[in-house]
Amino acid sequence: MCEPMMAKVQAVLDGAKAASGINMDEIDSVEIIGGASRVPWVKKMCSDAFGGKPLSTTMNADESVARGAALQAAILSPLYKVRDFKVEDFSPFPINIGWMGSAADAQAPVEDDQDMRMTAGEGEYKTATVFSAQSPLNQLKMLTFYRKEAFDLKAEYADESALVPGTKRAIGNFRIDLAPQQGAKKVKVKAKLSLNGTLAIESAQVVEIEDFE
Repeated sequence: MCEPMMAKVQAVLDGAKAASGINMDEIDSVEIIGGASRVPWVKKMCSDAFGGKPLSTTMNADESVARGAALQAAILSPLYKVRDFKVEDFSPFPINIGWMGSAADAQAPVEDDQDMRMTAGEGEYKTATVFSAQSPLNQLKMLTFYRKEAFDLKAEYADESALVPGTKRAIGNFRIDLAPQQGAKKVKVKAKLSLNGTLAIESAQVVEIEDFE
């Protein structure tokens, strides 16, 4: 009766190990929490997934959340001094940005900055992965466009199969307002993957460089 669920549990364990990129020999201990961790076959599968290591059950779910919150509060507070701990959260879902190309893209100069150059042919719809899978949260990306007028951006998840069933692939559409220009202007769009794992287009600005003697 439990076999269909066993396959799902094994898929989660395999996916977590693959995503971590950590050698199993580097893992010292395995702590499990939650009501489902009391099920004997779940315990065995978890242990087997980490090379047969014994499982530790020293905390319950509420306690682990409370301890984590207390530790994070102590790290942020100027009144307490604790060991240096680093907690990094990653987004497992790659995010694409789509845009319609413009003739102005052909006038874009080649630059050495670290911004993503978003170019395409006139009338060509193109997408690019702005935040790849396993991107750390609270990350900014600068996207560079060359435009003479306002344009639209479309954000969506790159891999629909990786999403929770029922989750829509589309994230949102964004309008970058730009008054009509005589020539193509460099437009820098700031995209952010927030601490909550959500995408935001924070700002857009026109960059003009003038030389004076």
